[in-house]
Amino acid sequence: MRKLGGWVYWAAGVYAAAAALFHLYTAGYGTLEPRLQRSVHLLFLVPLVFVAFPFSRRSPRVRPSTFDWLWAALTAIGSLYLIWDAERLNHRWEGASPVLPVEVVIGSVMVVLVIEACRRSLSPWMAVTICLSLVYLGTSQWIPGLFNFKGYTFSRMVEFVYLAGDEGIYGFLTGISSNILFIYVLFAAVMMKAGVGEFVIDLAVRLAGGFRGGPAKIAVIASALFGTISGSTVANVYATGSFTIPLMKKGGYPAKNAAAIEAIAGTGGQIMPPVMGAGVFIMSEVTGISYFEIIKAAAIPAILYYVGLMAMVHFLALRYGMRPVPRSELPSWGPVIRRGYFVIPFGLIVYLLAEGYSPTGAAFYTIGVTFVLSFLDRRTWMTPRRCWEALTEASFSAATIAVALAGSGMIVGVLTRTGAALAFGGVVVEMAGGILLVAMLLVFLVVSVLGTGIPTTAAYVIAVTVGAAAMGNLGVSLLAAHLFVYYYAVLSDLTPPDAVTAFAAANIAGADMFATGLEAFRLGIAGFLVPFAFVYHGELLLRGGWPQIVLMSALAAVSAVALASFVVGHALGPLSGWLRGLCLVAAALLVVRTGALQAVGLVVYAGILLLSARRRGEALAVSGA
Repeated sequence: MRKLGGWVYWAAGVYAAAAALFHLYTAGYGTLEPRLQRSVHLLFLVPLVFVAFPFSRRSPRVRPSTFDWLWAALTAIGSLYLIWDAERLNHRWEGASPVLPVEVVIGSVMVVLVIEACRRSLSPWMAVTICLSLVYLGTSQWIPGLFNFKGYTFSRMVEFVYLAGDEGIYGFLTGISSNILFIYVLFAAVMMKAGVGEFVIDLAVRLAGGFRGGPAKIAVIASALFGTISGSTVANVYATGSFTIPLMKKGGYPAKNAAAIEAIAGTGGQIMPPVMGAGVFIMSEVTGISYFEIIKAAAIPAILYYVGLMAMVHFLALRYGMRPVPRSELPSWGPVIRRGYFVIPFGLIVYLLAEGYSPTGAAFYTIGVTFVLSFLDRRTWMTPRRCWEALTEASFSAATIAVALAGSGMIVGVLTRTGAALAFGGVVVEMAGGILLVAMLLVFLVVSVLGTGIPTTAAYVIAVTVGAAAMGNLGVSLLAAHLFVYYYAVLSDLTPPDAVTAFAAANIAGADMFATGLEAFRLGIAGFLVPFAFVYHGELLLRGGWPQIVLMSALAAVSAVALASFVVGHALGPLSGWLRGLCLVAAALLVVRTGALQAVGLVVYAGILLLSARRRGEALAVSGA
């Protein structure tokens, strides 16, 4: 991304600030009709991509090139045409009304430029995936078997991706971006500028720093709390990792371990309620399940994710004899408590969602309250400068989301319109032989492959079009199927070959990127198994009575801890090879459906804890002698 300077900085900033103010206004006072709202949304945001992201490494770094300005202007024309002729376009019959030559030209240019915007701001693989989907749309009539479709003429293809109201560039995914996602990106920016991020880190340091392995536990807690603001894995890692990774290295953690722990903790930001990743808002629209119901269901799996990581961190600290952060380096409770009013935005947004406010309305009012709260401390006042930074940073961040969803709209539209999604789902079920576990493994592989080089939101949208249908055919509930796909779309940011979150953490730590990705997978293994657990145990998604929910949640938490003992080779004391193996057995037994086997798993792990504690005591006695 460019670091703009001079008049370009101010010109682009004014344009970006205007974009943010438009979305803030429509969030509070009502959106325009769909085609207009989406067109204005992309009118503002797609040009920003060409201004902010260079064509190549040799392109100017502080200003756009002449061609960048040209591409930005052409994308604006593509949206302006839809705004200018919106009334006629809203009354045309798709597939029957003629596509005007000017629409074919403008639409073709717009498709090419959206693909290029995806390549610049996201990845080449995203651009390639869009191109392949469009090639399939044009050639599917010559493909035999399940994936045969009647095909489209070129003008009808342009109509579908450019003029259609529910699919393509200006389809329902862009509608979600314009109506909901932008305001949450702005919400995160305002929270950061108002000092909430600094408060979260100070709170985490004070809560966890005094315990054994404190630096790593600070990273876990800070990222979990910060994730409720950002909803972005890489942003989470950079915001907290720049502080926690040097602290972990100073405390004795190897660079690879420090980076992996921060990467896992940061990745959890997109699965931590109340503000999860962009995919959850799409999930709500697609499934018809309210956003509040989704974040309620996602709460226990998110807690289990962090329980597993915290157990890994604790056992590593015991194994390597790591110490707490010195008391002299911990902030005092006084300043932290005095800024305790910053918990109000977190509680308010949950309260408003529970009261039935729309996600957009809840974010709008919470932004207002956060703005007011900033004036309780002179150091955090939302000055004109900070307001400017929040507005402009939100627009540039939202621009990448907007082009990702515009591109995904073309892909998903092709998959649904041609019937390819249903065909893929049928293939998955057939390959699985009707066995749910095999089907879930296949869906996991599909999501992991898509997640290589494609952003989380896009990977989720594309994969769920195929995977949710396959899992639904095998009796999995709609919410569980969507959350399953969403979790692995998020976790694909964590593992090689394209582990963007792990690579970001490795960059801060000065560690080997590929080794960090592998270490992140090893230490985060409990998180990778959580989706399988909640598919088989609906109690983890708050399905069933509270006694069953509490019991299953507790057993799953113990299972995550037992798995951590297996991975680290440590419990309350060091574990021999056979005890490590028993930890793995206990972890598996604790999450099976048979109560008797769960009891056996609990007893086995309790015995391991006792044995390891005795070994530790004996070792301490020997060292003391």
